[in-house]
Amino acid sequence: MTEWNDGRLDERFRAIDQRFDQVDRKMDEGFARMDAGFAQINRRFEQLDSRFEGLHRMLFQAAWALVIGLLTLVGVLIGLVVT
Repeated sequence: MTEWNDGRLDERFRAIDQRFDQVDRKMDEGFARMDAGFAQINRRFEQLDSRFEGLHRMLFQAAWALVIGLLTLVGVLIGLVVT
């Protein structure tokens, strides 16, 4: 049976530490790529959000124009009935 002295144990632990360092580095690189991708997606959502804001504003103005037009029509009809 092989004896495990302190030197061999230290060597094995250094090898394990190196592997964990490699895994940490790979994970950091992967997360950096994900963050870059999320930043790009976030910019696209901001563009889409601004388009929806414009659409919402236009629909709101059109609704007010219809309400004002209907009120005017009702006023004209009431005026015709009264006369």
